[in-house]
Amino acid sequence: MKEKLENFLHRREILKGLRKAAAGGRKSLVVPFEQILKFDMALAKSLLDNPTDFLDTADATLEGITKVPGMRMRVMGLDSTVEIRNIRAGQVGKFIQVEGVLTRSGEVKPEAKVAVFKCQRCGEVIKVPQATELFREPFICYNPNCGKKGPFDLVVEKSEFRDWQSLSIQEPPEKLRGGRMPRRLNGIVRDDFVDKAVPGNHVVMTGILHVFQEGPSRQRKTVFRKLLFVSHIEVLQKGVEETELTPEDEKKIGELAKDPWIRNKIIQSIAPSIYGYEAIKEAIALQLFGCNPIVMPDGTRIRGDTHILLSGDPGTAKSQLLKWVSNVAPRGLYTSGMKATGAGLTATAVRDEISGGWMLEAGALVIADGGLASIDEFEKMRPEDASAILESLEQQTISVAKAGIVATLNSRTAVLAAANPKLGRFDKNIPIGQQIAIPPVLLSRFDLIFPVRDEPQAERDRMMAHHVLQLHSAPEKVVKPPFDADFLRKVIIYARKNIDPELKDKEVMKSIEDFFVEWRKVAETGEAPLPITVRQLEGVVRLAKANARMRLSDRVTKEDANRAINLIKCSLQEAGTDVETGRVDIDVFMTGRGKSQREKVQRVLEIIKELEGQYEGAAPVQEIRRIAQSEGISSSFVDVVIDQGKRDGTLYEPKPDMISRAVRA
Repeated sequence: MKEKLENFLHRREILKGLRKAAAGGRKSLVVPFEQILKFDMALAKSLLDNPTDFLDTADATLEGITKVPGMRMRVMGLDSTVEIRNIRAGQVGKFIQVEGVLTRSGEVKPEAKVAVFKCQRCGEVIKVPQATELFREPFICYNPNCGKKGPFDLVVEKSEFRDWQSLSIQEPPEKLRGGRMPRRLNGIVRDDFVDKAVPGNHVVMTGILHVFQEGPSRQRKTVFRKLLFVSHIEVLQKGVEETELTPEDEKKIGELAKDPWIRNKIIQSIAPSIYGYEAIKEAIALQLFGCNPIVMPDGTRIRGDTHILLSGDPGTAKSQLLKWVSNVAPRGLYTSGMKATGAGLTATAVRDEISGGWMLEAGALVIADGGLASIDEFEKMRPEDASAILESLEQQTISVAKAGIVATLNSRTAVLAAANPKLGRFDKNIPIGQQIAIPPVLLSRFDLIFPVRDEPQAERDRMMAHHVLQLHSAPEKVVKPPFDADFLRKVIIYARKNIDPELKDKEVMKSIEDFFVEWRKVAETGEAPLPITVRQLEGVVRLAKANARMRLSDRVTKEDANRAINLIKCSLQEAGTDVETGRVDIDVFMTGRGKSQREKVQRVLEIIKELEGQYEGAAPVQEIRRIAQSEGISSSFVDVVIDQGKRDGTLYEPKPDMISRAVRA
């Protein structure tokens, strides 16, 4: 084996790569497994079965060729990948390849390679190679005139160290179908391959599987802990497209692009067991396809993912929709706001079980990077947990500053959230924004908000009842979508991998521009509320590109733009209408209050100011109510304004039933 390996390492292409690595200051020569396999199958088998001897011999040979101490050979790209949950005892000591999401990344620490000791009795300098994980000290002094058992001092400045880092990877979300718990595997990476990836990265790692006993020496058990000594680590940059499509799949999907009804067929394939919700299903279909982000020359990044919020009455199949989407979406995750914490959704610092130091652990939004996260019961999250994902929704990054670790992780994730109204059911007389227990600043980050109302309508109820009864009696006859879930998933992967629609048609851009200008024109005088902002304009562009991608086209047409505009209009008219004026007011969910309510609040504060001058600096609550009611402002609204003012500190109660302003102009 040694002779074959030396012959392999002296080949021209290997020596060329070796010179390039040495010239770049690197101490690693990366060799594809395929090269070894083509050179000699027996040599490749030797690597898989006896990797420690193979790599030790290769490293010694490379050091001899380059005269560079610490030169290492790393092997990448094995023929087969072992799933983390399928690692068994028979693979201990073997060279394997695993794939997953990096969930933890420890601090880079110096590891002793050769420890230098000095005898305190005679001053003899002793070098002790550190070949195992346990630190070795000299047993006796090597000086024949001394020969004592110490004591010895470690000479740190003369010892030889190398970089060391602990990692932890988890099974990728797309492999976790059927509610399976994700399995993890810890690993150690050394030298110039530390910090090659950050938590949330989808990685492929090769290495030697070792096992170690846990616990003190006298209490060690027969059960060992698995640990992967990483040889090579590769970060997959393709996002959701890492799932391989067969040539037959690509050919079938390519032919599908010619179908003029492809868009309708895809929308009809979204959650086919759920009756109705055409607009919501269209929005979800566009969310699944998405569009690529835009990176400006100055580094500014505009997200391409669409965020959707479903808020509605109980029993309207919101959770069922979220579950279906998380199962079909490439790299999809499902979680519940009631059981999720800010750390669980974003990232947290945890103790490293290998080194004992602090390391980052990725949360759900980081693990779903490049995919879709379904968050049910969104309104039941604690305010601090909900605010933790604010950065993730817009900037699509998560900044962490915990336990001395300051880092920024990617969370390029589309979010599909569901929430219930505050009072259990929607009240038509109260603005939507006030009925959803989500802070307005967070609510404004959603591109589309759909209220899902359960209102009795005889004809629709009969059709729904018929649909549900058919599901229970003959489901195979009712649920017959044009595309099944597996094929739809492949279409999404194909589109996101191969199609990047461009918005270059001047007529298309003019139609979007006209929509934006016309809708905002009504607010020019200041009398009407502002119906739309630039955020909704960017949402239209994202949805138009997603429409083109869903058609498997690389050009955005006017029809794509019109469908995107109609969807935005539908969302704004449903969720952003001021119930008092009947007009669309973007501030209903941007700030929680529409223009008409802001004017009422301002009038109540003016009444308080007027009464302060009449009643020696404090206004009687009863008098405030009387004057407000004479102007069409209800007493209950006055009480809400006063309570809110006392909470935020703008109003206070100097005497019982008397109100005064905290800051007077």
